[in-house]
Amino acid sequence: MKTIEQLSIFLENRTGRLGEITRRLADMDVSIRTLELVEAGDFGILRLILPDVHAVKEQLSTQGISAKITKVFAVEIADNVGCFHRVVSALADEGIDIAYTYTVHNGAQGAFVIKTAEADIARAIARLENDGVTVLDAV
Repeated sequence: MKTIEQLSIFLENRTGRLGEITRRLADMDVSIRTLELVEAGDFGILRLILPDVHAVKEQLSTQGISAKITKVFAVEIADNVGCFHRVVSALADEGIDIAYTYTVHNGAQGAFVIKTAEADIARAIARLENDGVTVLDAV
């Protein structure tokens, strides 16, 4: 199945906290492929796609940093009007809720990263591929 593992780090919402995490990642020689930071009151959620989320999670946990691995999937962004609507509509037609989504672009290719219930991922991917949407193996 074409899933991607994403690392979510829970951060206290205070000045400098993001820099502390990115410094630790740099010190571990970790390349960040995607990053999304969402504010949630006194805390934030930093979502990252990295080369080896399991090793990073383990190293961060030894440093007292709370992190979680989540399965997501990504679809290619087509350069036309209604591309995202097509994806959202197909998932809605299947009765699949989107918990959150964000975009990523690596200079050559753009993607929508999508989080649904893990039990719905295979059905979501099958429906999108059946509709001609390119589901990516990585971002």
